[in-house]
Amino acid sequence: MPKTKKHAGNLSLLGGRPCLDFVNTLDWRGTDHPVEFLHTYHDLVVWSLHVNTISEQDAQRLSQKAKIDVSRADAVVKQAIELREVIYRIFASLAEGLPVAEQDMVLFNRHLGTTMQSSKIIQQKEAFVWNTNGDGQKLDWILNPLVRSAADLLVSDERKRVKKCGDPACGWLFLDTSRNLSRRWCDMRDCGNRAKASRFYKKKKAAKPRPLSSKQAPSPPKPNANLDRHLL
Repeated sequence: MPKTKKHAGNLSLLGGRPCLDFVNTLDWRGTDHPVEFLHTYHDLVVWSLHVNTISEQDAQRLSQKAKIDVSRADAVVKQAIELREVIYRIFASLAEGLPVAEQDMVLFNRHLGTTMQSSKIIQQKEAFVWNTNGDGQKLDWILNPLVRSAADLLVSDERKRVKKCGDPACGWLFLDTSRNLSRRWCDMRDCGNRAKASRFYKKKKAAKPRPLSSKQAPSPPKPNANLDRHLL
C-alpha cells in the first residue's frame, strides 16, 4: 500500500491552538534540513481549510483571486512565513523561560495592527464580540484568524502551558492541557517513541563490553526529513 505524501492539508494538528499549528507547518526545525509546507498561496489555503480557520467558500474565493493576482499572492506567502516565524520565536522563548525579544514584539504588533485596522465589535444576540475577519476580498485576510489566535493566547494565562517538543530535532510547539503539565512530546507515538528507542539504544550500547578493536560502533540513526510523520 503506497505511503500518503505529507502536505499542508494533512499535517497532524497537535498544537492545540491555530497559531501553534501554524508554527508547526515547518517540520524538523532543530535540524540542518527543516521541511517547509507553505510554498505557495494554494498551500496556505489548503492548510487554513484543514485547520478550519476558513470555509470552503472562502477557500474557493481566495484561490480564484490568487490565480488572478499571482504577485500579490506570492507576497502574502512571504508575509505568512514572517508572521509564522515571529509567532514561533515569541512562544518558543516563553516555553523556554526566556524573555521575548523586543524586536519580535514590534514585528508581531505590526501584524496585529494591520488586523485591528479592519476589526470591529459586532452584536450577537445579547453579547458583543470582536470580529477580526476584516475584508474577506483581500488575499492577506487569510492571516487574520492566526494573528487573533496568537494575540488571544499571548494575553491569556494559557501562554504558560505552551511547550516545545522534547525532541530537539522536532521543534513543534503545543499547548499542554494535561492536569499536571507532564506532556513532553508533540506526539508520544512519534517523537516520544523515537526518544524511547534512542534511550534503549544508548543503554544497550553502554552495557556492551568495550571491544579490543579501534573501530567505533555505528551512531544511532538521525532523524530523516523524508519520514512520513505527523500525519493524521
